[in-house]
Amino acid sequence: MLSFDRLSGDSGCIELDFLEREATPESAMKLGIRLHLAGLSLSDTVLILE
Repeated sequence: MLSFDRLSGDSGCIELDFLEREATPESAMKLGIRLHLAGLSLSDTVLILE
């Protein structure tokens, strides 16, 4: 089971150690995760990142 401890907390830092793709810029991954956690659907998140 996945642990979501890395995505919670007050540090404001998202740990990306569990992501293995290096083709996507780290800044885009962080923004995508933040948008999706903020409640945007996956398709809306993709549209914004495009």
